[in-house]
Amino acid sequence: MAVIHLIRHGQASFGKKDYDQLSALGRRQANALGSHLQRSRTPLDALLSGSMRRQRDTGTAILEVLGKRAPPDAVHEAFNEYDHVAVIRAYLPLFMERVGEPRGITRADVVSDPKLFEFAFRFMLKAWMDNLPHEQEGLGDWRDFCRGVGQGLSDALAAHGPKAHIGIVTSGGAIAAALRAVLGLSNKRTLSMNWSIYNASVTQLYYGRSQRHEDALLLGFNNVAHLELAGGRELVTFR
Repeated sequence: MAVIHLIRHGQASFGKKDYDQLSALGRRQANALGSHLQRSRTPLDALLSGSMRRQRDTGTAILEVLGKRAPPDAVHEAFNEYDHVAVIRAYLPLFMERVGEPRGITRADVVSDPKLFEFAFRFMLKAWMDNLPHEQEGLGDWRDFCRGVGQGLSDALAAHGPKAHIGIVTSGGAIAAALRAVLGLSNKRTLSMNWSIYNASVTQLYYGRSQRHEDALLLGFNNVAHLELAGGRELVTFR
């Protein structure tokens, strides 16, 4: 039966002007994953990725390492990450109203303190998932995002056959949305999953004859053994 290998992109450039590019460490992570796939002879029939630069560059690094064994590749926008900038613009005012201002936290504090930003962003993501009202134009609905990821998985299965092994280079939010579809997770649990997915990790989903998400099985989650073997804990990062 079909196996989908969900691969989170290598470390992006968090805190830089252009977040959507791999850091030097992110490139090392992508190369380590490619080397692992080459050594283990994982039988990938296709390698898909979202259209974001960090996703495409991770996929390219894997393909380069695989060389002659590289499978056909393609870009599928269903595996793009949600628009985190729009989420922040939509729900930072709500965070400040409910949490920041009562605690004497300023917007400058949120932006400059990584731990505080993580705390605030968790709040903002949960608000988006719960469809709380906001005034940000262009921010899609969380449920639509999840449906898009689910449709992308279905499209991949339909395109490559019921026994295919399909690699998909994507992001933490899309992987969490896939797990939500397969495991029936609540928004709260989906948020926890989203925040716990390592860079360049591999999560495997097994699809039987029905190819329905609710019938799929989780074979492996957040595997980074290839990173630990290649460089120890130095290569294991969340952001």
